[in-house]
Amino acid sequence: MSRLVLAIAVIAAFSVAYAGESAVQLYVAPQGNDAWSGTLPEPNAAGTDGPLATITAARDRLREMKGIQQLPGPVSVQLRGGVYRVAAPIVFEPVDTGLPTAPITYEAYPGEHPVLSGGVLVTGWTQEGPVWKAPVPEAGPRPAPFCALWVNGEFRGPARSPNDGTFVSDGTAPEIKGPDSETPVVSPHNAIRYREGDVEEWQNLKDVLVVGLHSWDITKLPVDRIDREQRLLIMKRPKGGWKFNQWSGAEQRYYVENILEGLDAPGEWYLDRKAKTVSYLPRPGEDPSAVEIVAPVARQLIVFEGDVASGAFVSHLHFKGIAFHHTDYSLPPEGMNSQQAACSVTAAIQGRGARHCSLEDCEIAHISNYAVWFGEGCQDNLVAGNHIHDLGAGGVRLGEMSDAATSYQVCRLNTVDNNWIHDGGTIYHPAVGVWLGRTSYNTVSHNEIHDFYYTGVSVGWSWGYAASSANHNVIESNHIHHLGKRYLSDMGGIYLLGRAPGTVCRYNHIHDVFSYAYGGWGIYPDEGSSYLRIENNVVYNTKTGGFHQHYGQENRIENNIFAYAHEGQIQRTRMEDHRSFVFRRNIVYFNNGWLLSSNWSDNQYDLDFNCYWDEATGAVLFAGNSLEQWREKGQDRHSIIADPLFENPRAFDFRLKPESPALAIGFEPIDMSGIGLYGDDAWVQAPRQVTHPPSELPAPFEPKFVRDDFEDTPTGALPKDATVLGTTAEATILVTEETAAGGTHSLRFQDKSGLDKSYNPHLVYQPKVFSGRVAGGFDVRVEPGVVVYCEWRTEGHPYKVGPRMHIAGDGTLTAGEQALLKIPAGEWVHVEIATGLGNESDGTWRIAVTVPGQETVTAERVPFGHSDFRHLAWLGFVADADVDGVFYLDNISLEKELP
Repeated sequence: MSRLVLAIAVIAAFSVAYAGESAVQLYVAPQGNDAWSGTLPEPNAAGTDGPLATITAARDRLREMKGIQQLPGPVSVQLRGGVYRVAAPIVFEPVDTGLPTAPITYEAYPGEHPVLSGGVLVTGWTQEGPVWKAPVPEAGPRPAPFCALWVNGEFRGPARSPNDGTFVSDGTAPEIKGPDSETPVVSPHNAIRYREGDVEEWQNLKDVLVVGLHSWDITKLPVDRIDREQRLLIMKRPKGGWKFNQWSGAEQRYYVENILEGLDAPGEWYLDRKAKTVSYLPRPGEDPSAVEIVAPVARQLIVFEGDVASGAFVSHLHFKGIAFHHTDYSLPPEGMNSQQAACSVTAAIQGRGARHCSLEDCEIAHISNYAVWFGEGCQDNLVAGNHIHDLGAGGVRLGEMSDAATSYQVCRLNTVDNNWIHDGGTIYHPAVGVWLGRTSYNTVSHNEIHDFYYTGVSVGWSWGYAASSANHNVIESNHIHHLGKRYLSDMGGIYLLGRAPGTVCRYNHIHDVFSYAYGGWGIYPDEGSSYLRIENNVVYNTKTGGFHQHYGQENRIENNIFAYAHEGQIQRTRMEDHRSFVFRRNIVYFNNGWLLSSNWSDNQYDLDFNCYWDEATGAVLFAGNSLEQWREKGQDRHSIIADPLFENPRAFDFRLKPESPALAIGFEPIDMSGIGLYGDDAWVQAPRQVTHPPSELPAPFEPKFVRDDFEDTPTGALPKDATVLGTTAEATILVTEETAAGGTHSLRFQDKSGLDKSYNPHLVYQPKVFSGRVAGGFDVRVEPGVVVYCEWRTEGHPYKVGPRMHIAGDGTLTAGEQALLKIPAGEWVHVEIATGLGNESDGTWRIAVTVPGQETVTAERVPFGHSDFRHLAWLGFVADADVDGVFYLDNISLEKELP
């Protein structure tokens, strides 16, 4: 029977039956046949007709039907249970579009579970000792080696070293120019100086990828060669991108993957590209004859491919109740350069020019890329009720990274609602749960997003104050938690970029956001974020603040609860000549003595009608100011310092008791019952079955005083209670036995000429002392020509300096701007510094310097470097000369000043 005759027969069958509620019905089944009509859910008794075998055939049958006459009504293509394997995506074009009165739905047959898989079974395993080996399966086009395996539905990553954590570089790689060129062939862009013992003799060097962890993104670069003499791991040179050590100083984190020598942890595999074999080290109890091992082949599964330039869209296509599994996203030969949010990675289901399409009640899982991306020209689409998990990259993307050139290309009015999105970034760590680029009028609501290494929801893709095409987006009622995992930095539960009038973040429940270094925030308006409304959110248990604004203007942060950040609670970074934000009717609850962090000295903000409470002390300082001093600056004139009377804050129950004093200043209780997933109880409760380590409260505030004579630290080791920064292989800060002011150990600073920054290397303590009188002391011994200074600072950039002592190359010791004396080279000199902090500060400090055999020289009431210095967060010692030189420190102390 010809296709034309089949199409006519199908139309005839359904046109007669269609009357309002009836629809065209096609069936697809794994045991079907694409030569059949597809009008029967099962093969007939004669075996001459029945369901189709592929979704592609159903799509083509509908094309044929539409070529004869308009579809008579809604179309349902029902997929019987089973696995449908594809080696390339199924593409839907404008010819496949439905109509408002005749939408086309590809959906699961009632009660059954169809799976569209882009993977192929790996078979033919043989055992060689503890390792299984199999030939790489041949299935369809394979533009690059696969990057993942799934064993019985569980993700398995390639063999890597180290198995847990990362290596750390030994300083920064040098620049080495080619013999016939001024262009460096080796530089920090493509090389890491490794530490002895970290890099082995790898057999198949061309198979190895180096994964460098930058602050908020990564690079994945193939190895070119290894220079054993200089201990350089050299990669193929990328175009642009960050240098290694750009954000990490001397200690660049990295690991290497797909190395045969690293095949040592159960569950790892190694792909030998030359031999076209894959080796797998099984987990205990796994049997090669009893497990299903899948390698991905297709890079995408479904593509909506509209002709956006001509205004021809793919419309009214719907997918419901289908599982989409197994995609590949292997890298090109040059690897992947640093990219925020893994923004170049495609999606398993991707749309261009899709209108009024939907994905509902589907599972998208076991994939190497993003799950869904509605990009250029996509409007009025719906992603709802889906379980999206086990993701090499992220969850859902809307929009593009550049502005639309025509109205046809605009992405807007899409909805991402009631999805459970979790366990992402397994391959491309910076990927996010939901990403909105340059797109407007979208809604992201009622999703549960957790277990990513970076941000939960990212909104906007414009840096600074330039006009933005991301506005009027609504981010509401999402439960966002357990992000960062102390792996990357500079992230937020909700992260925002650029001018965004009309954008609202409300009724979101955000918690457990922990970065590696700085930047584990709850809600984070980054560069240029402006005209936002952030209201009725509950945020707690974050690393560096419940709220942080890098820079922006006229944002309104109202009626939120921010609680239990482990560092400062509210952070503001850049000071500008306009108002940053209005912060009103919020409750800020903490226990670590640190309310406001970074920069608050310019008064370009409006704080009022807030309730603040430090449960540890009951005392609150505002950037080092008492409430009375703060009010003199015009801030928080109607705010209160009072226990807001939560039901049980230590159990993260932030419901207010009826007698809460916050109600009297206008705070409105936040109803959290409607946040997160909705629907049947099994769906709503499913995320609760995922176990996480118990959330830990911040350590109650205690000033971190210092007392270190280095006697218990081995020689050649780093000091154990301080942070060492800016060191290289030749510029070091290490404990030594060469000399000591007392005992046998001291700390040796080796400065080096030609460093990138004159202030390297340097040593930092982070005492966090907010009030009272404190005294510090240390012994110092300088050798000729070195420059040393000691500063007491607040946190942030720009920071505020209080006491500052400087020793010039000729030995002149200066306190603030006052030269006190010349100290001799090669002798131990004792220095004492004392001042008041918080309410006991008078804006001055005292210093006493004792040179052996001389009377102590003192200076009283030395002015602070900055008049607003009120608390001590950073106590540092800096080598600041461009010379090869040495100085020593011993007996460093900071303690309460005795009366």
